[in-house]
Amino acid sequence: MYPELVTGVFLSRLLVYENKRLRPARDKDLEEAVYIIVSSIPLGRVSTYNCIGRILGIHPRKVASILRKNQYPIIIPCHRVVYSDLRLGGYSRGGSRVKETLLRLEGVEVRNGRVLPDYLVDECKPV
Repeated sequence: MYPELVTGVFLSRLLVYENKRLRPARDKDLEEAVYIIVSSIPLGRVSTYNCIGRILGIHPRKVASILRKNQYPIIIPCHRVVYSDLRLGGYSRGGSRVKETLLRLEGVEVRNGRVLPDYLVDECKPV
């Protein structure tokens, strides 16, 4: 069973509560945290690598690297994660055209290779 992830970031580092102690998150913990967040993106909405990275206190490229290894691409909907400028970015299971097709099937509008801002989850919108 997985250890509990501490909700929140302390000193820009995700902590894990395990065996009655806090410890810095390991790569496996970060993968689980990214997958949990990505799984919570609603159908018809998108998030960004940067937003997920800020939530977890990790670099957006680390988020992309984790999602590139996603073995369950529809169950853990990594196609719902785009660049900060709302460009689609890559998709390890068939490229950006497949990613765009999946997003369109979910009701997300894409124009000129970018998702329209209305489809960005509120947690990631600039204040």
